[in-house]
Amino acid sequence: MVAAVTGLATLLAGVPLYLSSIEQDLGTRTLERARQLDPLVNGVSFSGQDGTIFCASPVEYPAQLLLGLSALDGVRSVVADRSCRVLRAPTVGGSGTASIPSTTEVPQPTATLGSIVKETTTTESLPVSDDELLLSVLESDPELTTMARLVSSAGLESRLGDVVIVLAPVDGAFDEFGADLLAEIETDVASTIALVDMHVLESANSPRIESSDDVTTVDGYAQVIEVLNVGDRQVWLLDSVLQADGTGVLPLLEIELTNSTLQVTGSNVSEEVLDAVIAIAEESNRTVQRRFGSTSDDTMLDDARVITLSAIERLLRAMIYSLDTGVLTVADTGTSLAGSYLDENRAASLTAVARSVGAEVSLAPPPPLGSAEVDALNDDIVELLIGNPISFISGSAEFVWGSDGVLDEIAQLLVDVPGISVLVRGHTDSDGVPESNVQLSTDRAAMVAEALIDGGLERLSVSWEGVGSAEPVIIEGVEDKVMSRRVEIFVFAA
Repeated sequence: MVAAVTGLATLLAGVPLYLSSIEQDLGTRTLERARQLDPLVNGVSFSGQDGTIFCASPVEYPAQLLLGLSALDGVRSVVADRSCRVLRAPTVGGSGTASIPSTTEVPQPTATLGSIVKETTTTESLPVSDDELLLSVLESDPELTTMARLVSSAGLESRLGDVVIVLAPVDGAFDEFGADLLAEIETDVASTIALVDMHVLESANSPRIESSDDVTTVDGYAQVIEVLNVGDRQVWLLDSVLQADGTGVLPLLEIELTNSTLQVTGSNVSEEVLDAVIAIAEESNRTVQRRFGSTSDDTMLDDARVITLSAIERLLRAMIYSLDTGVLTVADTGTSLAGSYLDENRAASLTAVARSVGAEVSLAPPPPLGSAEVDALNDDIVELLIGNPISFISGSAEFVWGSDGVLDEIAQLLVDVPGISVLVRGHTDSDGVPESNVQLSTDRAAMVAEALIDGGLERLSVSWEGVGSAEPVIIEGVEDKVMSRRVEIFVFAA
């Protein structure tokens, strides 16, 4: 029963339609469009720009119906009353078959979705595994046939792991791909897996999720229109397919840089471009991962007059040298580059290269290292120094020949790690004059620091100090003078 609201009330097919003077136009147009999409809709109410539809009986495709209504001018969101919903998603009882729940509400995600949450019931016998149950719900939903095929082809059931939310675009959302591109994605396993992987979340608190004005979006553009609760997981129905570039439209070319891969995406990537990317990846000991999109002999980038292949190669090499992670995107409107830089000097160098080829640049400082990452680096340094101790000529800061080779290894370990500072501390044993020991330990620490800087570390990120004999190594109450004479190297998050 529709709750009474203040305003003009009219009757349609026995169901009251409540409209205020401000909301009358929205209600009239929404009801007219709703009845064109599905004649079972027999009522509507509006509060501001937010509407609710009512039905004579459950409609077959509520998600597509809501999509069509939310596109109307002036409508911010539309939800479906219980009278419009099909009760279909099962819960599993202890017997191993589906039990029929009562009208218990399905829990919503942490964000308010501004749409409907489906309740579901069936007497159909279903598998007891949560993984199998999730796949069964996808396969049985008439609005998710395309996503169900992709999920099956990608073998998602073997990779669900910690996944708690599957993001499922409705069939109509795939229209933007076109039949040819969608067919290519479905026939290329790597592309299918990459696309499906874009549609899983391990937490409802993922930074990819944003909520405002009772509307929840993923990646800034795909709106959540319905939620299915399936065991301990949820399926969120989306109005758009999620793409690697975050726009909902596949770019001509996109190359994502990680520390071990170059991931290539594009609506039409030529073999020439792909060969160039593979060659550059090999230069930097990276592998190439094809995501989705087609590969052809066409020179689509040249035809679009956006950027030349040689310019792409220059940008890509500069990115590898300058960035921790980054993305190069070539669209028909232009070229852009974004990422987190290793240091400010490299950022300036990359910016100059990008501007020379007409690319827009958006760079940010690297995110701070976590404590676990810092601890791992320090552990690696300790292992290197234990296996290859640094030695100095007695009474001087000069290395024993060959003992400083380990410093090159340590420098290479740290040179491409963003957001760190390095401290070198020198120590002596208790022999000699304390003041002289402090000076000697300082000189030795400075020699080690200079070697690390020569190995590629930024001078401003490396500091040193000498503490003389103030921190001896004591074993069973006696100083171990050999171990006391040491140089320590510590890494900190900057």
